Amino acid sequence: METVSVIEIVATIIGTMGGWEAIKYLLNRKTNKRKEEAEADGVEFGVLRDSMEFLQNQLKEKEERFVNQTDRLRKLQDDYFELLKEKQRIELELQRFRCVRPKCAQREPQNGY
Repeated sequence: METVSVIEIVATIIGTMGGWEAIKYLLNRKTNKRKEEAEADGVEFGVLRDSMEFLQNQLKEKEERFVNQTDRLRKLQDDYFELLKEKQRIELELQRFRCVRPKCAQREPQNGY
C-alpha cells in the first residue's frame, strides 16, 4: 500500500505543477535545448551575415574610388606627357634659330650677349 501512496504523491505533485506540461517538459528537455541553441546560432549567423554584407559594401566602394583615382592619375599622366612632348618640340624648334655666338645680330630673341 505504501507503494501506491508514493505513486499517488508523485502524481499529485506532477498534477499541481502543470500535469501534462510538466511531463512534456521532462521528456523534451534535450530537444528544447537543441532548439534554443539553433535559434541562438541563427541570430549569431544573422549578425555575421550583416557584418559581412557591410564589409563587402565598404570594399566595393573603396574599389570604385581606387578605379576613379587610377583613371584620374592616368589622365593627368597623359596630359603631362603631351605637355612634355610639346615642350620638347618647341625646344627643338628653338635650336634652329638659336645662335651660339655672343652678341650675334641674328639672335632670336635679342638679349645683349
